[in-house]
Amino acid sequence: MTIPLPPVPPAPREDAEAAAAPAKPPSWWRRNTLALVALVVLLPATAIAVGWQEWYQFFGFGARAVTPVVVVEDETTDLAGATWGPVRGGEIEDLAGLDVPPNTRLIAVGVPVDPDAEGMGCETPTLVEQSTGREWGPVRAEIGLDWSAEEPETCLSEQAGAYEMIVPFVVPEDVEGPFWVDVRPYDAGGSFVRFEFEP
Repeated sequence: MTIPLPPVPPAPREDAEAAAAPAKPPSWWRRNTLALVALVVLLPATAIAVGWQEWYQFFGFGARAVTPVVVVEDETTDLAGATWGPVRGGEIEDLAGLDVPPNTRLIAVGVPVDPDAEGMGCETPTLVEQSTGREWGPVRAEIGLDWSAEEPETCLSEQAGAYEMIVPFVVPEDVEGPFWVDVRPYDAGGSFVRFEFEP
């Protein structure tokens, strides 16, 4: 005679349902682990690379002058193979024939330049308000003045003798000064000439 096997109790209903249910998909964090790790690594690296590139284009290769050679009124200085100054100028009262906007003032500045040799160039001068740092560029064409070789507004790189840059600036009526007149010679590296000026 054979002894029958004991009966096997039925599986609990929860286990059967769990076995029949589809597997739970991995969480969003697990599915995107690789992308998140790449983001954590690449985001700071990208920020550093872009920041370095912008800084280098702005300051590298002497692209931006950052060291002023300050010249007090009625004084001169030597920089980049030329003698600069003394600066002179003031507000122009007679505006007949000029296209100057209302509620503004026209200030003209003369900057003597005496280069040691031909080929010395510079950017056009800028007028800077000392108290705020606001800057204004030259406006010769904008106010209706034609270019003149006798009164250039930038350096004459083909001239070896002394000359004077005459640079007009239009500033708001309420701007009083004192100002700086900044001139950046091309071969001065990170330096530029900064004249103290009060019209």
